[in-house]
Amino acid sequence: VIKMGKMKKLGIIGIGNWGKNLVRDVSKISCVKKCSSRGDSKNISWLKKNYPSIQYTSDSKEIFADKEIDAVIIATPINTHYNLVKKALLSKKHVFVEKPISSTLSKAEELIKIAKKNNLLLFVGQIFIFNEILKKIVQISKRENITYVNFVWNKFGTFDEDIFLDLVSHDLSIILTLFGKPKKIKLVSAFGLISKCDIVTLTLELPNNKKCQIHVNRCSNHKQKHVTIFTQKNIYVWDDHRLYKNNKKSSSFRLVFESRHTPLEIECKEFIKKLNETNKSFESANLAKDVIQVIQKLK
Repeated sequence: VIKMGKMKKLGIIGIGNWGKNLVRDVSKISCVKKCSSRGDSKNISWLKKNYPSIQYTSDSKEIFADKEIDAVIIATPINTHYNLVKKALLSKKHVFVEKPISSTLSKAEELIKIAKKNNLLLFVGQIFIFNEILKKIVQISKRENITYVNFVWNKFGTFDEDIFLDLVSHDLSIILTLFGKPKKIKLVSAFGLISKCDIVTLTLELPNNKKCQIHVNRCSNHKQKHVTIFTQKNIYVWDDHRLYKNNKKSSSFRLVFESRHTPLEIECKEFIKKLNETNKSFESANLAKDVIQVIQKLK
């Protein structure tokens, strides 16, 4: 249960596929006053049909200028994040921005500095951090030494975004949460056909002799994301909202945990909770900054 206090009013910029999800989940626990977008008529019709009480504007400046709006949620293309976050912070609004926080480390550091100076929440939507499976893996890591983690992500699409900022960043956020900053990271292979880079494989050397591999393919004919975790004793597989454990006797995997809540639901509740705290947290923004720092080492 979230202690709401005075309910904050929110503005949302971007009502594309993911923006719609944010409108849906945030509206359940807070008050969304205004939404803005680039003007896609289908998205505007969707908003007016499903959320008639939310005002629509084609100009995001109206959200920044609205004194009733306490916080801004940004779900727009990556190359717009920095400018929109900066404008929101300078308008004295708290911010929830979809990952990545920006495209460069220096820009990320600048945004965090502005937020800290004004005691404004800067929250970055790194969705896998809020998956209940990750919490379970953290618990496992405390009793079983994780030695190797293998990330595989197959999908088709999102060719207009940088594969590292858009997709690899998710896996890096998990790695940083579990193990901290990598000691060494190597781009093993990269191939592009539809865009500059569509298939990548990375290896990482982590503290305490742990190792990881990340493989992302956005030219696949099937959609699947799974993480295989090797400990000194067992093998676990994180597949969406389920966690499986290898049964050595039967050589099969059995279900050991299943999420009860969606990561987005948990993430939105965490944002509202932190929004109501007096001293603003920068844990989320610092993690996002560290992800950008690791990505920059690859380029």
